[in-house]
Amino acid sequence: MTIDVRFNDSDRTATQPANPEYPNGMDIVLAETVIQKICSRNLPYPAPRCGTYSVVCRECGFTALVTVAGRADDPRSITMACKVKVH
Repeated sequence: MTIDVRFNDSDRTATQPANPEYPNGMDIVLAETVIQKICSRNLPYPAPRCGTYSVVCRECGFTALVTVAGRADDPRSITMACKVKVH
């Protein structure tokens, strides 16, 4: 399992405070059921500033775009379901 993560910088900083319910970041789960094959990866935490993380699985091609703000409530990990390849 190889997941690539790239930070896409929006060249701005957050103007609102972080959500106090997530003082240590969020875990993003994109799997729909517990029986799906999944891949997980830690994300660079916290992000340098506002932007997005492009997250791509090199094995199945599943792609996600996750927004970040350079705050304590940023995503710290992502769990993705394996996209089934159709031949």
